[in-house]
Amino acid sequence: MASQPSTSSTDKTTQQSLHFQKAITEKRKKEITDAIVEFIALDMRPINVVKGEGFKQLMKKMEPGYVLPKRSSISQALSLKYSDLQDQVSAFIENSSALSLTTDIWTSLNMEAYMSVTCHFINQEWELCNFVLATKAMEVSHTGVHIAQLLGEVAESFAIPNYKRVAVVHDNASNMKLSTETLKKEPEKWGNVQGVFCSGHTLQLCINSALKQDRVRRTISAARNLVGHFKKSAKATIALKDKQKQQNVVEHSLTQDIATRWNSTCEMLDRLLEQRWPVTAVLSDPSITKKGDRTLDLSTEQWKLAQDLVEVLRPLITLTEVLSQEENVSLSSAVPMLFNLKKRHLSLEEEDETPAIREMKKTLITEIDNRWQLLTMEPKSIYLLSSALDQRFKHLKFLQNDMRNLVYTEVVHLAEHLHQQQAVPGEEKEQAAGGEEEPEAPPHKKRRQQEISMLMQSDEEEEEHNESSAAKEMEQYLKDTTKVQSGPLTWWKQNSDRYPKLAFAAKYCLCVPATSTPSERILSKAGYIVNKTRSSLLPENVNKLVFLAHNMKKV
Repeated sequence: MASQPSTSSTDKTTQQSLHFQKAITEKRKKEITDAIVEFIALDMRPINVVKGEGFKQLMKKMEPGYVLPKRSSISQALSLKYSDLQDQVSAFIENSSALSLTTDIWTSLNMEAYMSVTCHFINQEWELCNFVLATKAMEVSHTGVHIAQLLGEVAESFAIPNYKRVAVVHDNASNMKLSTETLKKEPEKWGNVQGVFCSGHTLQLCINSALKQDRVRRTISAARNLVGHFKKSAKATIALKDKQKQQNVVEHSLTQDIATRWNSTCEMLDRLLEQRWPVTAVLSDPSITKKGDRTLDLSTEQWKLAQDLVEVLRPLITLTEVLSQEENVSLSSAVPMLFNLKKRHLSLEEEDETPAIREMKKTLITEIDNRWQLLTMEPKSIYLLSSALDQRFKHLKFLQNDMRNLVYTEVVHLAEHLHQQQAVPGEEKEQAAGGEEEPEAPPHKKRRQQEISMLMQSDEEEEEHNESSAAKEMEQYLKDTTKVQSGPLTWWKQNSDRYPKLAFAAKYCLCVPATSTPSERILSKAGYIVNKTRSSLLPENVNKLVFLAHNMKKV
């Protein structure tokens, strides 16, 4: 029988293995620390997560020789990563030819107001890019002047030249409108910047007006009370599940709407219509529902109106979702889709429509026309310019001929202007790299040189100049039948060499998003960061954490 090793022998072996365990290198320590910093930034975790017992146990199991850094060290590492990432974002912006901004305001749990700013541009590969620039604490009143001042500070911090600043997208609040009007008064800083109302918020205002009609409002209120009954009664909820099984209806819970979100009202009505007969069965069962609650059921007229409301509102939800996409060009499709909505969906030619629905459609048409100024829109509107430069809508068939030609003329002027403007920075760089500039010729000599150049110009040079004009490009562009396979940016990537001047205008106009949803989403992240456990977080740290959480995934 083989002898067993003694306990002292085993302990000695263990001690020797621990003694000869390879020590963790400085390189490995740095890798782990960097990974912890990225984990905190990407998942928006509090820095104090490193002090948690569970986290300590995890790290001890993963890397026994690693000593967790102090909170101050993690904070310093986050600041360094923020600084590095800020430099990278600045480099992307510097290489862009034009960009737009979105902004929105949000209030934290401790009643501190924050304003987010995002930027959007098309890179050299014709990809739509977006970055968070700042989440600034608003320590002053939310006036239009103060908002404009903060926007200026953010733009200057990233050294965005005035000729690159295309538009600022914001909601319909009066202070936001005043802020862009203020920016327009500073062309030396903001160039020809335009203010663009968020299409999602504008559509919401249109729909809110339409839903105020008395019969519509009473039907929605009745539906809200009916859903509320089931939400408050466990007995009714259990009974609803039984009725769903008996009637072979999909087992979905009823959805309560949020009064400030019209799309949730549509979802509430849609779900209620799906569950109409199980709901009615529960309400009519005296063993489940009290006599006084049986009147909660909608009338036949109200059920019909609820169905009609859903049919009217559902395409508007789709429109909002399409215009809110961050990864695709959106502003260029806003006006064409609104005209299609009016013509094909809100048409008043349906004879079987109820008076309530006809009145609702009339209200929607009037509101859309007024809020977007569809019937009085100027040819130089960024909406129309972007549509003209989107291959899918370039023929602008929703416009009259005279207006259409005016838009094309504006596109040509913009393309020529941008082409000349983009050439200036390049010339300045060449002069800076070449040392001292040559002294400018006196006016009389300069004039004589121009006259000689004019007299000596060949027909070939004149023909070459005419062929490369933006007007000539526009003429060819409108005749071009090349199909759009994967969106307008892919089309421009494949065809920008054929229309070099129009390409400048395309990057300028197509970089503007139709909604301020990007800023709203950023503030949702800010709300996650500034939660009850971190409501005392310093504003500068909120800015850093939001910046890191969003932008680290983009570079």
